[in-house]
Amino acid sequence: MKKRVLALGLCVVLVLSLAACSKKEEVVTAPTETQEEENSSSEEVTEEVSEEPVDENMIKNADFAEGVGTWMTYLNGGEGALSVNADGQLVIDITKVGNLDYSVQAYYDGIVLDQGVVYKFAFDMATSVPRTVVWRIQLNGGDYSAYFTEEISSTTEMQHYEYEIKMEQPSDPAPRLCFNVGTYEPDGELGAHQIMLDNFEYKVLDASGKVAVDENAGLPMINVNQVGYLPDMEKKATFRGDTIGTAFTVVNAESGEVAYEGTITGEGDNASSGEKCAVGDFTELTTPGTYKIVNDACGESFTFQIGDDVYKSLLDDTLRMMYMQRCGCELPADLAGDFAHPVCHATDAVVYGTSTKKDVSGGWHDAGDYGRYVVSGAKTVADLLLAYEAYPSVFGDDLNIPESGNGVPDVLDEVRFELEWMLKMQETNGGVYHKVTCRNFPGTVMPQDETEELVISPISNTATADFAAVMAMAGRFYEKYDADFAKKCLAAAESALAYYEANKSAPGFKNPSDVVTGEYPDDDATDEYVWALAELYKTTGDKKYEDTLKGINTDSLSMALGWQGVGVYGAYTYCSIPGADASLKGKMQAKIDFEAQKMEENRKADAYESTMGNEYPWGSNMTIANNGMIYLMTGNKAGAESQLSYLLGNNTNSYCFVTGYGTLSPTGTHHRPSQSLKKTMQGMLVGGPNSNLEDPYAQQTLKDKAPAKCYVDNEQSYSCNEITVYWNSPFVYLLAGICAK
Repeated sequence: MKKRVLALGLCVVLVLSLAACSKKEEVVTAPTETQEEENSSSEEVTEEVSEEPVDENMIKNADFAEGVGTWMTYLNGGEGALSVNADGQLVIDITKVGNLDYSVQAYYDGIVLDQGVVYKFAFDMATSVPRTVVWRIQLNGGDYSAYFTEEISSTTEMQHYEYEIKMEQPSDPAPRLCFNVGTYEPDGELGAHQIMLDNFEYKVLDASGKVAVDENAGLPMINVNQVGYLPDMEKKATFRGDTIGTAFTVVNAESGEVAYEGTITGEGDNASSGEKCAVGDFTELTTPGTYKIVNDACGESFTFQIGDDVYKSLLDDTLRMMYMQRCGCELPADLAGDFAHPVCHATDAVVYGTSTKKDVSGGWHDAGDYGRYVVSGAKTVADLLLAYEAYPSVFGDDLNIPESGNGVPDVLDEVRFELEWMLKMQETNGGVYHKVTCRNFPGTVMPQDETEELVISPISNTATADFAAVMAMAGRFYEKYDADFAKKCLAAAESALAYYEANKSAPGFKNPSDVVTGEYPDDDATDEYVWALAELYKTTGDKKYEDTLKGINTDSLSMALGWQGVGVYGAYTYCSIPGADASLKGKMQAKIDFEAQKMEENRKADAYESTMGNEYPWGSNMTIANNGMIYLMTGNKAGAESQLSYLLGNNTNSYCFVTGYGTLSPTGTHHRPSQSLKKTMQGMLVGGPNSNLEDPYAQQTLKDKAPAKCYVDNEQSYSCNEITVYWNSPFVYLLAGICAK
């Protein structure tokens, strides 16, 4: 969590009132902090709102009667841990201060800073050795600049510190309270020591000057696909507000001329977004150009384009994102630009619970961290191979990756990079290890700077069956380009299936006790087994796989295109096999059609044509893209186009959810390279709205929001704004299907 002073931005003087228990009250002027102005889609409403002070401590468990609670540590080169001692005090046990002031940090999320409000902040503190301690209430993301901060020369005697602070800057609904206890120059060498904290208090003293915030200020009241539309696509805009009107115009943004006049229909309450909405259809407009929608009641939309090539760079970037996530190799500057880095994670990894080490270098970094996981990798591989199989014409050999120009479509080259890693994850007995990560998630570092020991987690049935499925796919996809590699993949698939069949009763994967990285748990591998059998049958034509498949009860098969539920992959593959059993094929197709019908019901009930209904789980944007895939698989191209338009801006949050595209796209992604470089990598699909509020930042900022509005563009909201390769992959399929002629 970096403390930085930037040269540009707003200059704010922070006034704090300090009253130590042994001193009379004195007023201190804190150092001036400057903060870089960021592009923002919202503005503050300046009228004051009269509110009574709320005598409630925002710091829960302030006396640590319930243990450490939600206090956490951030380590960046230092070493420390939190505990509660016999006196009921929070203890920061520091064994290494590191070489930065924030090398060790204890922090608390759950407070607010409203503009114009005066707060009381108080706590008790002592240290086992005299040293400098700095507390900060800071921006929880971006440059982590401090709103308020104080440097304290702490002693072994417990002291009471009390401050009165007034928020003069725009409101922050989720700042971070932290104590930076790394290295400070005045302290000299510090060995192992402790810091004791107790009796926290953070309360509103005076809310009479609170400045209200209009959350929709600056956002359009007309939402569109911000990237644009192919000429023959279905084109719709969604209008919202208390007053909407009955007509709209499409205006050429360059000439100002009216290009189309349309009627607004379907006005009514939209449950998922909690708004009154209506829709305008302008599908008839096909002339290439740059446009905006205009309506007297709702104003203007963001601009968008109509043209034959509106998605060319988008498709390239969202596929190239896989290359940018490559692990175990150098990404040179001529290919990766600012995100270039040397070889990372190339050391041998230890097999958990043993002293055995293996080379498992390669593959893709799964998400915003640097773990590599077989089950999520298998979904990614399947999506890309299926996209190539269905729409080969949109994939070329010029994606600007190391293999470009080798005569093999770059999508197959990129997938092969992951497959080569997956082959390393298979044991000689056929079983496949679940993942390779460090024991803990990394700090905010570039990939080459995660240098903790790599650990290979145990074999799992889901990883093994998923592996069997995609290796069987590889056995037919690569036969034309590298017959030996194809045979190797097919043999690995057969070996994996044999291991699975001999170990069906094994429990689902659980993280070892000292490994806390992504678990990807799944207690039922039946759908993975069905998928593997279908792929092996399609690749080999051997009826034994079909015979086994016919003996499985698929009535309750998980029908999804995720990493956990993979039933649609198996069903879709089986239905594509000529001569497959007609009865089983009919049953499988009926399951896919049933899912498509549920999606269609949700789409027709939603003004933004979202297929999510009123539930938006973690990775809802993946589900939208997955549903777009299913629409394409079942021949409903208009349905697929609507899901693409939702992801590219026609949603209640007014975001194009792919980084670097549209007028408003995410900049605060939970993605270590983007966070480290303070520059958002282009072409990443973020997770999107999550109505389950599964991270502290989301819990603080999105409570009481309508399900579809539970999105925040902040790197601390990993449940809304992380990225993954397996969210990009269905988007690639969706986009390919819409671009294909």
